[in-house]
Amino acid sequence: MKTFTLFIATLLCMFTYTEGFALSSDSKAAHITFKAETNGKKIYFQSESDTIYGYQEVKPGETIALQLEKPAYYYYMGSNSNISTVFVTPGSTSRIEEKDGKISFEGDNAAINQFIQQHSSIFKSPDSIATYSNEWLEFQHKMLAESIDALKASNLPDEFKHIHECYYQYTFLNQLLNGPRLMRMFMKKEVDLPTNYYDDVRKNRYEDAALLYYPKWFTVMRESMEILEKNGEWQPDPTNFLAQYTARISNNEVKSAFLIRYLKQILKAGYSDDFPTYLSVAKASVPTHSETFLRELAQLEKQYDGIKARYSNITRGNTAPVFTANDIDGKAYSSADYAGKVLVLDFWFSGCIPCKAEMPYMEKLAEKMKGENIQFFTLSLDTGEQLLKAWKELVKDQNGATLQLNVPNGFKSEVAKHYGIRSVPRIVIIDQQGKIVDAFAKRPSDPKLYQQLLRLLNKEEAGTLTKEKATAAMMALRNADTAAQKEEMLKKFVAQVKKEKADFAYPMVNMMMSFTIEAFYAEGNREKAEGYMANIPDSPFKRDVLAISGFNRLENGSFEMAAELLNRAIKMTTEGKDEDTLPKEEKHKLNQILTAYVEALIKDNRIQEAIPHAKQIYESSNKQNYSINDCYATTLIFEKKFSEATPILENFVRIGKATPQQIAWLKQAYTRKNGKEKGFEQYLDELKSEFHNTLQEKLAQNMVNEPAPLFTLHNMDGKEVSLASLKGKVVVLDFWATWCGPCKASFPAMQETINRFANNKEVAFLFINTLESKKNPQETVRKYMNDKGYTFNVVFDVKDPNTNKFPIIESYKAKGIPAKFIIDKEGNIRFKPVGFSGSNEETVEELSAMIKALL
Repeated sequence: MKTFTLFIATLLCMFTYTEGFALSSDSKAAHITFKAETNGKKIYFQSESDTIYGYQEVKPGETIALQLEKPAYYYYMGSNSNISTVFVTPGSTSRIEEKDGKISFEGDNAAINQFIQQHSSIFKSPDSIATYSNEWLEFQHKMLAESIDALKASNLPDEFKHIHECYYQYTFLNQLLNGPRLMRMFMKKEVDLPTNYYDDVRKNRYEDAALLYYPKWFTVMRESMEILEKNGEWQPDPTNFLAQYTARISNNEVKSAFLIRYLKQILKAGYSDDFPTYLSVAKASVPTHSETFLRELAQLEKQYDGIKARYSNITRGNTAPVFTANDIDGKAYSSADYAGKVLVLDFWFSGCIPCKAEMPYMEKLAEKMKGENIQFFTLSLDTGEQLLKAWKELVKDQNGATLQLNVPNGFKSEVAKHYGIRSVPRIVIIDQQGKIVDAFAKRPSDPKLYQQLLRLLNKEEAGTLTKEKATAAMMALRNADTAAQKEEMLKKFVAQVKKEKADFAYPMVNMMMSFTIEAFYAEGNREKAEGYMANIPDSPFKRDVLAISGFNRLENGSFEMAAELLNRAIKMTTEGKDEDTLPKEEKHKLNQILTAYVEALIKDNRIQEAIPHAKQIYESSNKQNYSINDCYATTLIFEKKFSEATPILENFVRIGKATPQQIAWLKQAYTRKNGKEKGFEQYLDELKSEFHNTLQEKLAQNMVNEPAPLFTLHNMDGKEVSLASLKGKVVVLDFWATWCGPCKASFPAMQETINRFANNKEVAFLFINTLESKKNPQETVRKYMNDKGYTFNVVFDVKDPNTNKFPIIESYKAKGIPAKFIIDKEGNIRFKPVGFSGSNEETVEELSAMIKALL
């Protein structure tokens, strides 16, 4: 059953929900033809997205196809190097013409793109106006308003007007944010910004989901949050900053998209021990979770597990290696000489522009913390005479608190290899005991690094508990491994709350207590759990703690305890109350708790006790809930009420989810009614026909025709298995991993499907083990298969050490696992189901139908 989820209103800020803007899309390819007279000069066409770098060259006369899910903005760089913005929609056909350096458009969206050409989103101010001054701001606002007015007055589609208004606004914000930084980085100029310079950023609440069409939406949002943080708009928090950021986003669709992109960025940067906390904060920050959002979070969590395994030697708590490096005069320094201090290592090299941009911030941070028990190192990875000369020139005048050193052998040195340094800048923090705290720490320009170091030095001021920090503490407790760890964290937090008289934090205290109680129940320490439960006064909250603990015990097979806890929750909801007068939300909760209670009683072989409750929840339901219907049918069969159970059992067959036990019951009911078994199989086939007809319609809709990428892999016996050798057969590929619960949950259904086609030489099954974090998963896989008795032909998709990717699953573009690809006899993918429904029966029937359709 699905676990009941308690909505914790007290933990969340008040959010304003704004409906997201959506433009219809048919997901067709867009075709762009380039008709250009370039006199031999190159032309380019590239997405404006902040995930794309560089330009893709195109040829005059060439037509390219763009696979689009929604409208998008592109750059066209003409032969005179001028850049034009181009708006492209799915399924459109357009032509870009260039003659004598002038650009024009034909085909779909021609009027739109001509408008964009005539009304630029970048407004060049007069030379008399100082860049980024108050006068510059006034000029930019004036031009922005005129462009938006022209857009609204045009005859262009309303959908485009909505999107492009956001494009104008966020292009301006992008210029506002990046202009001073780029001047500082490339022109070495510091700009004296007016006090109201960031007012547009401060006022922006991200209320319109149309901003997600702006190609650089994430960059603008992230930099907006960071600049306000740097300017002291709020106290930087190293672990709970995502909650601070998303509290400023009023649209849930935008909030979810921002969180997913930010979490992906964190993973792309390397490894973070705090990532589980970030995931928890992300879930708590979005009051209305979509299935897509939760699915993406789950995928990120799996990705994190793989990264954690890869960096297992430098995760938090590992001993930091001792290293030696030399200063500009060749004097050697050893990190061992600084034992007992916090060490901050800044790895860089002289050719790295972002590294050099961070150097002033590192110097300021080192000076700011001078006198503390901390030592800063900048560790140059330059090698060779020329680069070493450049390094010496860069640091010769540095006389601050940072030790400017060069690491012999640079990127090939043992210390660089140990930390897995392939790109810089890279910041590593080591604590006073010589243990790694953070091997991928934030950059010195980020004020969160300073806060992290203060905490490490126990220098954070007392009385600084905030709602955000309390939420982070709660999430950290939730992610702790054992009940004892949770209890220790709870005690420390309660002490801090009492010391600071932080009354606002008591809702978090309650939730932390509930997590601790559940952990003690899970470990079988009932005395501890009940001791904490006694501290909670009778209330809806206590009822919810009992219910959640009961749900979890049910899912983990402790049926007797689950029934007891759920029964106590039911009594707290109903005692002394008229159930008919309960608020709607309370009725809904009661129904969920009752359903779980009935299921626990049945699984604990106490069906007689379950009968009245099963009937109650069935009669008050919409008759569509499988769990409720299954429980009720079980009690009816127990009471020998076969005629009443028959319609429910028949429906299970019709939807393809009937278990062997349910079919056996249906056979009993049929025999009782007709006095004989004869005719049951025909009756059963007629019931199944509705499912089969629906299934055939579903297959027809989901059938594709794509060439299957070829591969050759080794199986558990070390033998080569190639897809090419299986041509002429229907091939079922199942991508899976040992850490993937749904993958392994689907294996009984997969074994049954294999058994069905065991005698058919025209069907082959390959189980492709992929995305494993272990270096040699073969033995683990072999043991698992032997223990379970599966007769699978397992082959291994091994990570490419050069790309750090798994080439086979990459070539099949699977969006997650379990992922199956059904390939026809000609070598074309015809079906590609993803995931596992949870029903073995439904899975077997669907896969069998797919295979039979291709035989």
